[in-house]
Parts: sequence; C-alpha cells; structure tokens
Amino acid sequence: MQRVRITAAMIAMIAGVAQAEVYTDATNDIHSNIGSGADILNITQVKVTNDANFIYFAISVTGDLDAVNWGKYVIGMDTGRNAGENSNPWGRNADWGRGITDFVGSWADAGGSGVGAELFAWNGGWSLTDSTNGAGTEIMGDDADHAAGIQRIAISLAALGLGNGDVLEFDVFSTGGNGGDAGVDHLSRSDASTDWWTNQSLSGEFLSYTVQVVPLPSSAMAGLLGLGGLAAFKRLRR
Repeated sequence: MQRVRITAAMIAMIAGVAQAEVYTDATNDIHSNIGSGADILNITQVKVTNDANFIYFAISVTGDLDAVNWGKYVIGMDTGRNAGENSNPWGRNADWGRGITDFVGSWADAGGSGVGAELFAWNGGWSLTDSTNGAGTEIMGDDADHAAGIQRIAISLAALGLGNGDVLEFDVFSTGGNGGDAGVDHLSRSDASTDWWTNQSLSGEFLSYTVQVVPLPSSAMAGLLGLGGLAAFKRLRR
C-alpha cells in the first residue's frame, strides 16, 4: 500500500501562495559614471508574491552575488496606514517623491554567501521593527539564488498591517555600502536615477501590489489527500 506524506509546509506552498507579479526594469539604465560593480546593482526585475503570513520580494540583478560582499538592496513601502516620510533610516541619498511608511534595507555580504535585512516602520520617527540579526520573525532573507543574481526577502504581512485585498505601493533600489550613497538603480525608473554615487537619486512612480490570500479549495485538498498522485511529494511504502 502506498501512502503520501504531505507536510504542513507543502500544503501551505500549494494553498496560500498568490500568483506572482513581475515588475521589470531596463537593463541599461545605470549611468556610465557608475563604475566597478555596476552589474550587481543593475536591477532587471522584482518578483512579488505572498502567502497568508508573508510578502516575498525576489530582487534580480545582472551580476553574481556570490562574487561580491557589498551590494545593498532597499525597498521603500507605502501601506497607507499613515502619511509616511520622504526619508530613510539608512541615510541613503534618495528622494522617494512621497512618504513611505515602511523600509527594508538588505545586504549581500560574506562573499555573497550571506544575506541580511532590517525592517523599519515610520510613526513620527523611524523605528526598527525586526532584523535578520535580531528575532528574525518579521523579516527573513534567502541567499540560495545569489549565484543567479537574486536577493530574496520575506516580510511579515502583520508587521506591515496588510491583509487580503490591501494594496502595497513600493519602489526598490540598489545602492552601495556608504550612508550617503544614492539609489544607483530604481525599479520605478527606466532611465538613470543618478549620475554619481553621492548625487541624490529620485524615484519614479511607485509600483503597486495587491495582497491576495488564496486558500486551497476543499475539493482540491481532498484530492491531494486521497489520490496521492503528485510527483512532487515523497511516496512511502508499507
């Protein structure tokens, strides 16, 4: 007799993950003045999806993140829960052109084999919500695809105050390791956002993503439990 072992994690992956939205960026929009390392700052796309608990950002660049130890990748978010602030807690020289309520600063360090991130919220001042060096429950990072130039970040929906049907407006930019560095490449723009590392960059129009929590229909769950025909699951014999 065959039995299929279906873990809670597997069910969650099938049941709760919304269809991903892919936001593309021009690959030749970094100013020629930006020299060494431009490939790991050149954003090609950002893929966003969510499940019942987290929203996921996959930031893709043209370079190999395993080959470097200094790339920084920032997400500015407006959840609409307050007016927000046109600044950022990392001191990057970037103008959002509007207020943001939440901020993620992430990095690819240790020769690209490590990933870290900090999540901040605005409420009259910037405060640290969580970090991968702290509790690591509200924000997490994944470096499994660094060689392919992908930085993955997961952010708690609860920490952002978001639920099913809510709209998140956001921009993503790459930057260097110094506090005064600008946003070298903004996802929201198809042209150069700055002509030098320390010259202020400017966001374009923010992108938007609608949170969709998609439960698995009961009929589909019954099929998974009863048929045992999915090749992705491990079969056990008695």
